[in-house]
Amino acid sequence: MVSPALPRRSFLARVTAGAAAFGAAFAADPASAWAATASAKPDELDAWFASMHGPNKAIFDCTNTPSAASGVMFARNLMKFSTEKLGTRDADMSVVVCFRHFATPFGYNDAMWAKYPQMADMLQADDPATKKRAMRNWLLHVPVEGQEGANLPGLLGHGASFAICGAATDFVAGQLAGPGGDAKAIAAELAHNLVPGGRLVVAGIVAVQRAQKAGFAYTYAG
Repeated sequence: MVSPALPRRSFLARVTAGAAAFGAAFAADPASAWAATASAKPDELDAWFASMHGPNKAIFDCTNTPSAASGVMFARNLMKFSTEKLGTRDADMSVVVCFRHFATPFGYNDAMWAKYPQMADMLQADDPATKKRAMRNWLLHVPVEGQEGANLPGLLGHGASFAICGAATDFVAGQLAGPGGDAKAIAAELAHNLVPGGRLVVAGIVAVQRAQKAGFAYTYAG
């Protein structure tokens, strides 16, 4: 009868030897040692962030209706005051505003807000111009708190980009479709009606994590 302790000791010996070898490799060349253990390859999302060459990188994470406006304002302030006080240019900035969770519909254009007014009810989103439930994506029109440039066109004009959560888009589509509707068709429709400068990402939470990996400073807008 073979003792059950022998295979275990053999396994532990192999683990110990492997750890020692990795430790030696890490001491000799840390970057190569870590690279050798990485199995994930760059994908489309990594490539998108890598394509933004401005050295001042920032992502603003918006998760609900108030934070959508806050994220736009924060991004505007970063770009405005960096230029006015520090002399940066638009080319020096890589700015992304991420609309995810309950802020996701702010990544859709006016046509979707008009066609699906229940989105505004879901978000409890009022248009500041009418003081009623929004029938348009007001961030495409009205500057936040009346501040010049604090809307989506203002940011886009200075090179900012917008990430829109694909996972939340599927959820929103399901809510709009209801039990008998075609959620997949609505999701596809939403995905083809993004704001200018918008990019549908697999999930907003993935985007904010990948952005940080790519060197983007993270700001939680709420």
